[in-house]
Amino acid sequence: MKAALLTDLNQFEINEITKPQPAKDEVLVQVKAAGICGSDIHKMQSSWKYELPMVMGHEFSGVIEAIGENVKEVKLGDRVAVAPLIPCHECEYCRAGKYQLCENYTMIGSHRYGAFEEYVTVPKENIINIGDKITFEEAAMIEPLAVAAHGVMGLDPKLGDVVAIFGLGTIGILTVQWLRLAGVKKIIGIDIDAYKLSNSLNYGVTDTINSLEESLQERIFEFTNGSGVDIAIECAGSKITEEQCLLITKKGGLIGYQGIAYSDVLLQREAFENIFRREYTIKGFWNSYSVPFPGAEWFHSVDFIEQGKIDLKSLISHRFALDEVQQAFDLTVNREESYNKVMIFPERKEDLQ
Repeated sequence: MKAALLTDLNQFEINEITKPQPAKDEVLVQVKAAGICGSDIHKMQSSWKYELPMVMGHEFSGVIEAIGENVKEVKLGDRVAVAPLIPCHECEYCRAGKYQLCENYTMIGSHRYGAFEEYVTVPKENIINIGDKITFEEAAMIEPLAVAAHGVMGLDPKLGDVVAIFGLGTIGILTVQWLRLAGVKKIIGIDIDAYKLSNSLNYGVTDTINSLEESLQERIFEFTNGSGVDIAIECAGSKITEEQCLLITKKGGLIGYQGIAYSDVLLQREAFENIFRREYTIKGFWNSYSVPFPGAEWFHSVDFIEQGKIDLKSLISHRFALDEVQQAFDLTVNREESYNKVMIFPERKEDLQ
């Protein structure tokens, strides 16, 4: 079968490798669509820390091609999405149902071969049946949608809250959509990309701020009658926005961090003092899992996609065949043009259903 092997930082080779066979508790998935995650892009720039060669790809969907002897819950031909985290089920966090904090996890696409190939084996418990209504492209985006749901569910916004979202990429826009479903009254989108700011209005953002061109704090206080937002959610992963959350949230407010900081975050005195003077509640969110595995985040995502309440298709900006994976990563790593979700297809794109 054909696979895109990562051999060095942002260096891929398309090779023929042996088609895997599922173990007794696994299934073999024929990959139909696989997305490039923002974390994949950062790893290609400087921080890949796993064995090479590797097949990346942890956001994906496909069809069950073969079934291990102990697998009873699914059948050949099922259309599925895949949760990429494989928890150990033995550490204290797994026993408490906090699988995202597992101390001995395996990640598909990092520790073992992922979806930038024609076929991949996965444990049966990682399979989510998507039925016939959800497209493979949409199903490949359930993983980031579940990540966004994990943060929103953890913050538990109340009907009528005012929320600021830093970073209007894929996770930011998916978070916006969950907030609208939760009944948030006003969503303030903050970014430095004019297109992302304008486009965010199509998904439920009510007000926008270009923090490169405007005074963030002044604009926030205009929108909130001087009090600040009830909740600030950081999805950009910038040391600047990580701090800005602490400057624009009201007294007693909530702050949620989802973006990964790739450099040291140093706080000015005012930002740090606001933590205790304003008695903030600060939460971090990692991955997308809960009990029963893989969690309500995943099952809610499937339900709301089926009901047409979440828009995923319009977030896909680029589509590439598996042979074009180097071109796809060059686009994202070098920021050759504006992009959102970039999708890879091991099959011919025109065959996708």
